[in-house]
Amino acid sequence: MRLCKSFIPMLLYVMAGLVLPIYAKGQSQVVMLNKWGEFGDKPGQFKYPTMVAVDKATAAVYVVDQHNHRIQKFDKSGNFMLMWGKLGSQAGEFNYPYGIALDTKGNVYVSDTNNNRIQKFSSEGVYIGSVGSYGIAEGQFKYPYGIAMDKNDVLYVIDASNYRIQKISSELKFIGNWGSQESLGIKLYMPHEVAITPNDAVLLSDRQNHRISFFSKDGKLLKRLGEYGEGKLIKGGQFSEPHGLAVSSDGDIFIADRYNFRVQKFDSNGTYQTQWLTSGTFEDSKYFPLGLATGTDGCIFLTDHYAHSIYAYKLLN
Repeated sequence: MRLCKSFIPMLLYVMAGLVLPIYAKGQSQVVMLNKWGEFGDKPGQFKYPTMVAVDKATAAVYVVDQHNHRIQKFDKSGNFMLMWGKLGSQAGEFNYPYGIALDTKGNVYVSDTNNNRIQKFSSEGVYIGSVGSYGIAEGQFKYPYGIAMDKNDVLYVIDASNYRIQKISSELKFIGNWGSQESLGIKLYMPHEVAITPNDAVLLSDRQNHRISFFSKDGKLLKRLGEYGEGKLIKGGQFSEPHGLAVSSDGDIFIADRYNFRVQKFDSNGTYQTQWLTSGTFEDSKYFPLGLATGTDGCIFLTDHYAHSIYAYKLLN
């Protein structure tokens, strides 16, 4: 398998119609460094993976293996390291987990969606604690989905059916919340993913409105990005149910445009930069990008929910 730091490109696509990548500005090109995974329940296999997170200190890659009700850990080349979890509601068990995030110490947080809680683990999968139960009170959840950790180790949780964002400390204590369709002044149709920029903006993938919403840390709407568009002739900045979000250390924003089978890149101001298809041409694309994470050395990791696979890319300027 190939490393992100030094590699021989497995697949290098050049500008030709709608193959990977589709260029927007400059002469960027996307290299697919690696792909791993297939359908199954053995180590290194997946059943509908959702989100992915990367430990920048160790380059370890964590994947939520949703329908196997577990977390898998790999090195940056895709070599299996360990896994933990099974179906259940006891400590360390999961019921269709979805989101994942890491704190500055390398601890792992997982949104255990159907158990309506957040669980915390060490980097080796040792259970540390949990917070949450079903309900509408502070610190309770109705189906938590995407989660993201800011630089101060505050965890932002999409409390989907309560239409709000909850903030949880690394000690698993409730800090605050904001949101609801009424208080936000806009309708959020079941947002699924969240990311934090280096300047502390909170990004939400408002998937059924086909846009990305930018908020301050206290919930003030700053701006919105995108509009609906679907098909092979769509423009950059148009989406069909955007899901996964990732932000690089310099603020570049990557968005998994699920039903357009592509990833779009924007600069820190939300200006469209480039895009690439995740699998072949638009007509041949059969799979759906879901989760995104930026890694070390400029790598970008993507979960393909229906291909039961993980892709590693690198964007070259």
